[in-house]
Amino acid sequence: MENRKGPPSESGPDLAVGNEDRSVYETVFCEMEDAVFLIDVEDRDEGYAFRFRRTNASHQRLTGISLEEIRGKTPRELLGDEQGASVAENYRRCVEARETIEYEEALALPEGPKEWQTRLSPVVEDGSVTRVVGVARDVTEQKERERTVQRIKDRLELAVEGAQIGVWDWDMTTDEVEFNDQWAAMLGHSLDDIEPRLDAWERRVHPDDLAAVEDALSAHVAGETEYYDAEHRMRTASGEWKWVRDIGKVVERDGDGEPVRAVGIHLDVHEQKRREAELERTRTLIERTQESASIGWWEVDLIGESLTWSDEVYRIHEVPTDETVELEDGIEFYHPDDRDAIERAFERLTEEGESYDLELRIVTATGRTRWVRAIGDPQFDDAGEVVGALGLFQDITERKRYEMALESTREDLRTVIDLVPDLVFVKDREGEYLLANEATAAAYGLSPEEVEGKTEGEIIPDADDSDAFRQDDLEVIESGEPKNVGEETLTTAAGETRILQTTKIPYQIAETGEDAVLGYARDVTDLKRYEQTLEEQRDNLKLLNQVVRHDIRNQLMVVESYTELLEDSLPDDRSRTYARTVIGAARQAAEITETAKDVTDVLLQAGGDRTPMRLRTELTGQIQQVRSDEDRAAVTVDGSIPDVTVLADDLLEAVFRNLLTNAVVHNDKQVAEITVSTSLSDDAVCVSIADNGPGIPDDHKEQIFQEGEKGLESGGTGIGLYLVKTLVDKYDGDVWVTDNDPTGSVFTVELPLAD
Repeated sequence: MENRKGPPSESGPDLAVGNEDRSVYETVFCEMEDAVFLIDVEDRDEGYAFRFRRTNASHQRLTGISLEEIRGKTPRELLGDEQGASVAENYRRCVEARETIEYEEALALPEGPKEWQTRLSPVVEDGSVTRVVGVARDVTEQKERERTVQRIKDRLELAVEGAQIGVWDWDMTTDEVEFNDQWAAMLGHSLDDIEPRLDAWERRVHPDDLAAVEDALSAHVAGETEYYDAEHRMRTASGEWKWVRDIGKVVERDGDGEPVRAVGIHLDVHEQKRREAELERTRTLIERTQESASIGWWEVDLIGESLTWSDEVYRIHEVPTDETVELEDGIEFYHPDDRDAIERAFERLTEEGESYDLELRIVTATGRTRWVRAIGDPQFDDAGEVVGALGLFQDITERKRYEMALESTREDLRTVIDLVPDLVFVKDREGEYLLANEATAAAYGLSPEEVEGKTEGEIIPDADDSDAFRQDDLEVIESGEPKNVGEETLTTAAGETRILQTTKIPYQIAETGEDAVLGYARDVTDLKRYEQTLEEQRDNLKLLNQVVRHDIRNQLMVVESYTELLEDSLPDDRSRTYARTVIGAARQAAEITETAKDVTDVLLQAGGDRTPMRLRTELTGQIQQVRSDEDRAAVTVDGSIPDVTVLADDLLEAVFRNLLTNAVVHNDKQVAEITVSTSLSDDAVCVSIADNGPGIPDDHKEQIFQEGEKGLESGGTGIGLYLVKTLVDKYDGDVWVTDNDPTGSVFTVELPLAD
């Protein structure tokens, strides 16, 4: 099939410039470090076709594809079906948008897989896009560095959180001390169990340790030491004693140099102290290993070239204890990927006397892979020569599995946070971003890595936005209470104003205990625009209903008035009967417009609160109206109508009007006899409207309140009783119908009383 638009010539970039300018553009095209390429666009009946026309030297170098190999090829011909289709789709988006687009992509190329930041710009000639100019930047190394940095950061956060460090903050002017949850949990308490006073802390310190602790603390307060550092025992919730390492420092002094505030941490060193106590009770390596069933010892005699294992090392390797393991065989148990590391470490030990402490994998005699901690120390003779080695061997498989699981979970959680379309962020007291998900960074035209570590004022484009956000953040941090910002604006990096609904809650940084704020912001710009559109449509519909009702009622009044004038001049009773029928129909049609008004008001209400309404006023007014409008209706009131208020709104009158009108319109008697009665209880009032009409069959009593249902042989619209049911439900009331005696129906409305 012939092209609608032929491809441009092959003589160069073919931009609409003069020869001198073309030379400049040609130089730029060829010398740019980024990969530049030119695509011919063919607009065919079956869709666009794209063929590579030119590439610069950087493109050829970075992709490994020469100009001869790429010229005239389609994306599918050059990159295969899957990659080619993806690339062609981006070209199609650029052509149809007729504007520059940017995106990131990963491609498998002859030079290897690469990641690109690509920018496509259309070239328009005679109203058609004839070419696409692309500039692609190789960001493969940058992306890998970003991923590496993120992994390191995640591991660091995991290590800090997993350390379970207890934090204390001592106001030295009042002797009040604040503790974090980890401090309390370390002793088996909840934070509410801990009295925030220095003397309460001192009572928890073991009596034998208290004097040394106070001496160390006094020396630091006096400025004799840079840090307060002491190890002591503290009483736990169960009454036992636990060893902790207590480290602190004076961080604030008054104008006279007197200390006013100190902060510090408690580290659980109970297990460490227990091990130290065990080590002190032993004089040999074998006795040292008794502290843990999972630690064994080993010894190498370089002179005799022998290797000795303890029973625990045999167990870890799953080798029978009666077997002899040669020195060269010990290395063979290590995992192939870790064997070089242990060999280099052992070589440095024997040749340079350098100790090692490594975490490596071994493959046991039964083929199972285990993680172990291998520690080796050199043994010297009198001349200082290395003659052997002693070491420890510990099975740490379970710990490594736990650490890897935690790391994987941390990465998964970060991925989930970045996938959240709403803005999620954490900022400290100074306004520095500690966490920013992809949505937050995108609002500022940055990546999360570019946002995190920056202060708010450095990245928010609009200074007014920054000041407003900062004020909210400090309010949450200072009050310790969450704050919901129903509506606030944000100016994005693109200059677009977005509307956000934001929730901010107080947050504490795990590693430092410092106060921060955690925020979650949802972009409701489109929702607000939609609500505004709905409001405008509602106003328009209300106006239309008002105009149409007004015009229809005017015309019905004309029909009724002229028919009444004609009635007396008609020659016989039959003609006058016809005239009265027309008058009745006109009046009924006018009543239908009134019902339509009520239905419209109900449908257009956005909610609306119920207010106290006087029952007697609303009901009496409608009774008088029916008596005035309906010649064949006889309305009586059984008893008095109580002067009470009910929870309703201005449409309450429509409930009574429709029930009274319904009793007349659907009555087959010459005179419609209607009786209104009321009954009162502690929290509700019931209004009953009884008629002498034909009644309603039992199987139809539930259906008559449904939308569009009509009474028996009715010519009405069927929305009157539906309107009644809708309004009564809105008032938290009820409506039902029963049989009247001897004939007819009784409609009862129950409404809650106002306080």
